[in-house]
Amino acid sequence: MIRKAKKYSGPITVVLLILALVVGIGTFMRHVQELRSEVENAFKSRNELVQKFIDLQRDRVSVMSNLMADKYAANQMVSGVTFEFHAYPELNVWELTTRSLSTAGTVSGNAHLPLSDDASKELHAAFSLDPQINAALKFDSDIAWIYYQSANNFIYLAPHASIHKFHFTPQVYKQRYWLESLPDVNKERRMILAGPYKDEGGKGWIITFAEPVYYRDTFLGITALDLRVDTLNKLIGVGHATGETMMISENHRLMAKEYGFDSEEFLRPPLSSNAIDWHKDKNSDMWLSSPVVKDELWLAHRVTSGELYRAAARESMATWLMILMLGMVTALGWKLKSALEEVTRITHIDPLTQALNRRGFYEQLEASLALARRNKLSVAVLIMDIDFFKKINDSYGHAVGDSVLKQLGIYLLAAKRPFDLVCRWGGEEFVVVMLLDKDNQAINAAERMRQEAQRTKIDVADKTINMSGGLVIMQAHEDIDKTISRADLLLYQAKENGRNRIVADDVLLATSCIIDKA
Repeated sequence: MIRKAKKYSGPITVVLLILALVVGIGTFMRHVQELRSEVENAFKSRNELVQKFIDLQRDRVSVMSNLMADKYAANQMVSGVTFEFHAYPELNVWELTTRSLSTAGTVSGNAHLPLSDDASKELHAAFSLDPQINAALKFDSDIAWIYYQSANNFIYLAPHASIHKFHFTPQVYKQRYWLESLPDVNKERRMILAGPYKDEGGKGWIITFAEPVYYRDTFLGITALDLRVDTLNKLIGVGHATGETMMISENHRLMAKEYGFDSEEFLRPPLSSNAIDWHKDKNSDMWLSSPVVKDELWLAHRVTSGELYRAAARESMATWLMILMLGMVTALGWKLKSALEEVTRITHIDPLTQALNRRGFYEQLEASLALARRNKLSVAVLIMDIDFFKKINDSYGHAVGDSVLKQLGIYLLAAKRPFDLVCRWGGEEFVVVMLLDKDNQAINAAERMRQEAQRTKIDVADKTINMSGGLVIMQAHEDIDKTISRADLLLYQAKENGRNRIVADDVLLATSCIIDKA
């Protein structure tokens, strides 16, 4: 028996070694595939995050461009504004200030003074962008600059910058974003992407999104937004993945990189429109890629063959540890994603009613107003609150009051149409913005919202609530705060006239319209 054992021990050892080798190779290959999948998932998440971020900035530029053109076409001067020009002969430039208007940025130029009527009209239109510029700068620290650059030899730059630190010079007309925006080059009037380049104002490396502004067929200038490359470098490195992620422009220039950004680096990877298709370059490096801006900007991820196999070998040495770590990384990734989604949600949504809060309302409002202008829609603004809400709190407690508000939010959101906005304005007050084909639809639409809202119950008392409201039509060139103030005055009239009704303004009816109690 001993001899037989010795006789077969050799082959058994070989078989075991082969099995071990097969298992080792199988584990190694499995880890290779798992690492590829991990990279794919991380890249898709980064691509989605970058896409949303870039789309947000491009939308801001487009909104400003549209507003600039609309304000210029409307030829409405900012009321009560007087300009004061301060000359700086040593800089061959002037700076504009105004005592009657607090502007978001600085205006400088060397256009001949006094300004022509067209240039003055253009300057007033540029000042009308202040609400959008202030909102963008307040809530997004990733923006380096926002500006309007005119073909009439001036620039409106925000935030404020010292005239000695940055001011208008003819050199701005030699920048790529300007040259590629000109009518003979950019016949399609598309948005231009330029950079990266060193910011003259000292904010490091930046890239620029610029969109031409036209009045009919006359080229006025550009609206533009500069993003910090440092922000993009951090954004494309969210999470963990073997290899490195980068952004590449249409001319193969490196725009941002997870590690070791070099503004002079050019890359020609095999680009794809599918984020999970792997392609090899001539060095056998493997690439994933996806367009961020069609035909202009790509997100790409490179993994060298050596990186992938070394990582797989390390993982194979401790399979179970790897599984545990991957589980932890995945859980952390989901937790981070959930946290980011929650942070984004709570900054725009009232947690009790799920309606927009004021920040979310103002951020979405401009897009709604732009849609209304493009489609020539009426904008109806309704402000409502609950009749005797304090009595509900005093009689049944704040928990019941919160329950009422929560139900009210559900009914209002269910009743709104896709392009309506519902905002909890404060306490038990709600503002509803409705886009309508005609003014005369407003009363029926508002009453429908009120009737839906009044389905809300005080559960402990088995009673429904009553609501009062004020309804107005937003006037041309009227800002939303003034419109809401008008609606608020009508809400007070509804209260004084017995509550449980909506009072509409004279634009809708020849006299105040009071909807009596059911």
